[in-house]
Amino acid sequence: MESNRLWHDPVVEIFSNLITPGVRCSASAYDLANRRWYRLKVDDAEVVPDDDWLSSTVAKHVRATTARAGSPVTFETKPDDRVDRPITKSLSYGGSEPTTDKLPTTTFDQLESLTYISRSADRCTWHGKDCVFKRIEFDVDIEPIATEIRIRETLMDAIGPVGNSIADVNAEMTRRFLVVPVLAVVIGINSKPWKPGTVAGILMPFAGQDLEILARDNTDAALPITELQLRDLVRGVQELGKCGVEHGDIKYWNTVLQQPAEEDDDGAAAAAAAKLVLIDLGSVAPEYDGDAKALGTLLLWCLEHAAPTLRENEAARARVHAAAAALAEEDFDAALKSLSPGDA
Repeated sequence: MESNRLWHDPVVEIFSNLITPGVRCSASAYDLANRRWYRLKVDDAEVVPDDDWLSSTVAKHVRATTARAGSPVTFETKPDDRVDRPITKSLSYGGSEPTTDKLPTTTFDQLESLTYISRSADRCTWHGKDCVFKRIEFDVDIEPIATEIRIRETLMDAIGPVGNSIADVNAEMTRRFLVVPVLAVVIGINSKPWKPGTVAGILMPFAGQDLEILARDNTDAALPITELQLRDLVRGVQELGKCGVEHGDIKYWNTVLQQPAEEDDDGAAAAAAAKLVLIDLGSVAPEYDGDAKALGTLLLWCLEHAAPTLRENEAARARVHAAAAALAEEDFDAALKSLSPGDA
């Protein structure tokens, strides 16, 4: 396991298997939560395994060996390169030579206390900040990471000179476009599975839980979503479009309810309000019908999962439905006009 990773209960997926019923099975398994590959071989005439059985068997092994309490299954130890599936492609960024790359870089060993969030995403600490590391875990992740980097650079160009630091630019990016910024591009230095000096992923501030998780944890449909937040999000997506940027998958699971910090850098009380911000930009979902229509659908989803102050307010409901109808026609101006500028 990675030296800077905290152990997490296994989340095992089977990537391939070969089964001879009643005789033998073998499988390549990956523990998403702890970022480790396993190869399983079972000789047992009484067992006809499937993927669920194989996954649970590997998970039991991982738990047992991590707890140092013995293992319910015998695993033969092999070098990683005999078991894992290496990343064969790579992405370069920054470096000492003159470059047009705009984002700061950091190295993977600077990330601390990594712990699993989801496939290819870890929560971590970086220079004392609560962050999310979105990693290149497989070859298929390289293009989406490269796209996210290019989009942030496009938005930085659109913002132009702001303040005296990259932090000022990132704050303006969130304010203007309602997207979570990239703090740094993470470079792998002698850290598998990445080739030395190549991009391991991107680092973003932890902005909060996405709406899918919040809705799952609040079964009474009482998310603290306001009309003002919805209006601000419509404005942000409109601004993205003006810069030639398409999010590509506006859904509730790619929308985060970001709470303001309790204190700013000077220790004063933060004045900013909670806002809805977007994550995972640039990978266009299959059969995607465009950001405007997807955003209209999201507005209606938010309305039905909002607290009664919004959900049961007839005038507010009418305004949100009117905005969604306007977005179905890709009319952002009409959608913004429909939504109240006040916090209903």
